[in-house]
Amino acid sequence: MRYLDASIPLGVMLRAPKAKLDDMREIMLRISDGREKAVTTIFTLAEIAHVLERAKKPKNEIREYLSAFLGCSGLKLIGAENHAMSDKILELYDKYDIDFIDAHHILTMRKMRIKEIYSLDTHYDKFDDIVRLEK
Repeated sequence: MRYLDASIPLGVMLRAPKAKLDDMREIMLRISDGREKAVTTIFTLAEIAHVLERAKKPKNEIREYLSAFLGCSGLKLIGAENHAMSDKILELYDKYDIDFIDAHHILTMRKMRIKEIYSLDTHYDKFDDIVRLEK
């Protein structure tokens, strides 16, 4: 099982970056039809909604995107970890200069013993125990 960052479904939804679009579509297709299993948190869903709102996408279109995303048969959506991880999240946030959600993703991956993440975000490369995949 791999972890799924928001950058992959967002890239498909926004059709950017063009150079990676085919790879992102293939990842999402494998997850959508269940050939591949991936996990992500509710934070990813919130991040996708937020970025699409900022891109001025209509609410009904955002709802359709999110509904299709949640319908991926290979996707497991989990809740956000409780506040007990907050100090560790803030430590990663500050030490590695990453955003809060990505720090949460890293700790969630570690807790679930997931070593690979689908993401376009290169800051995941700062972590020796995580392998970032784009294909």
